[in-house]
Amino acid sequence: MTTPHVQTLLVVTLVPVSMDLKEMGKLAKKSFAQSRTNSQDCADKSSPCVNSSALYLNWRRKLEDQQKRMDKTDEAIISLSRVLQSREARDSQSRLVSTSKSQNLTECGSGVTAWKSYPWVNWYYGRARGQLKSVTYNKQRSNTILKVEFHSQLYQDGSQKCSEYSFKFDGQECSQPAPIVISNARHSGGGGSNFFPAEVSGFCNATSRGPLQSGPLSISVHINDPCSGGDAYTGKYYTGRLTSYILVEEYCP
Repeated sequence: MTTPHVQTLLVVTLVPVSMDLKEMGKLAKKSFAQSRTNSQDCADKSSPCVNSSALYLNWRRKLEDQQKRMDKTDEAIISLSRVLQSREARDSQSRLVSTSKSQNLTECGSGVTAWKSYPWVNWYYGRARGQLKSVTYNKQRSNTILKVEFHSQLYQDGSQKCSEYSFKFDGQECSQPAPIVISNARHSGGGGSNFFPAEVSGFCNATSRGPLQSGPLSISVHINDPCSGGDAYTGKYYTGRLTSYILVEEYCP
């Protein structure tokens, strides 16, 4: 009759080679437990105990090795995923920049592409020289043309006197296609108030410094006194309501 120790040894030696780690672990644990609880002392009959223990330890070692390989694989996958995400983000940014440049330089369409109005209610300026108003417009493209308009109420006093109104871009008058300027003249003195609504407008795509580039652009309206000594007044005077404003429109050529 086979002893319990021999039964344990037989179980151990009949483990299939193709058995996976999970099944091998279950059998090793069972065999190890049986050998430990046997009535015979493992010290006296060590061979079966050693074999069952070896099987269990071998299974644990293989399981740990497999776990280490899985951990390394996970780390490699995570590292590769981060590299791919970084590359995709970089490529996406490059595509956006490339598309933006392409649209900025070539794809413009037709007509007005952007515009902005800058109003001032009941505003006035009581001198014959100086800067009337200044605004900052964010030009969308480098190859567009700007149309600017200044709407307000003008007044000129004195005999043979005049005032000159002009636009400037970053402190420079327009050079292409031409300066944007008008004159308000009074040829004879006398009573009465010469207030009338007026508009200063024109197109510009370059100054003496070169073409108007995309980005923030200072646009200002100025008054000058080329006839000397005239009394000029711009904006609201006396009663009533008045909205003065600068209008900027961006056109594709």
